[in-house]
Amino acid sequence: MKLFYLLIILLLSTSCSNEIAEKIDTGGNTIRIGEIGTFANGAGEWVWKTGDKLSVKVNGSTAEYTYTAAGKWSCGNTSFTKEAVGMVATNGVSLSFGESKLVEIQTAESDYRRADYMTGTGSLDVITISGNLTHQNTDIVIDITEGEGWNGMFNSAMADVERLSIHKTYAGGKYAIRTYRQGSTTFRAILPPAYVSTGDNVLLGYLTLGSNAGTPQSLRGKSAAIIYTNNEPSVSGKRFTLSVKLDASLNLTITDITVKSFAGVDVPGELKP
Repeated sequence: MKLFYLLIILLLSTSCSNEIAEKIDTGGNTIRIGEIGTFANGAGEWVWKTGDKLSVKVNGSTAEYTYTAAGKWSCGNTSFTKEAVGMVATNGVSLSFGESKLVEIQTAESDYRRADYMTGTGSLDVITISGNLTHQNTDIVIDITEGEGWNGMFNSAMADVERLSIHKTYAGGKYAIRTYRQGSTTFRAILPPAYVSTGDNVLLGYLTLGSNAGTPQSLRGKSAAIIYTNNEPSVSGKRFTLSVKLDASLNLTITDITVKSFAGVDVPGELKP
């Protein structure tokens, strides 16, 4: 009888040990995001924000990481582990952020950021990826300044602007890209290089005034065309900053255009586990 009880106790003990072992086994070490260099975006250093997504590809495996409110990167693929991907060559990790295709509506900051397509490579050190990203698209920045004839209503008219849209005909289609508004007089959009108009005195887009009391009654709902010259041989990874003077007659004059590369100032250490 004592032998029978002892056998039952041994069986129960073995069963509990197996259950504990199964709970401890996590199936591998999930790969983390470490230091990845990016570049300044012209309005201060690049700051990763909640909801930003980073795509990572290595040895045929893919994972999407989402930046959380806690300032961490969360992996959306639980099988994306060191054990699953195996050995990784130096710079053998492909990284990308944003969308390579045109984002037509960029009125929300999140959509403007999503249009900033970046690609790069990285390396895996134990379970942490480090690397670099480079801007591939073109940032268009339009600063509206006060011209003549506003009689003190320029600021209120700018606050009441309905939209600034960039127009482009490409591959048989007509596009009106809605820009992101940064403050009351600065409008921005990021475009794939093929959607950036080139040539002398070509149409860039339209500024459409609002219909509220802040806008002079004779100008409410009216639009002004933005004409510019762009003879840059390559616009990939570039930022065009246009200073545009707007008269109350809706005459628009470009007073300055600067073209600079995104790749101006290295800002390392933004992506940390």
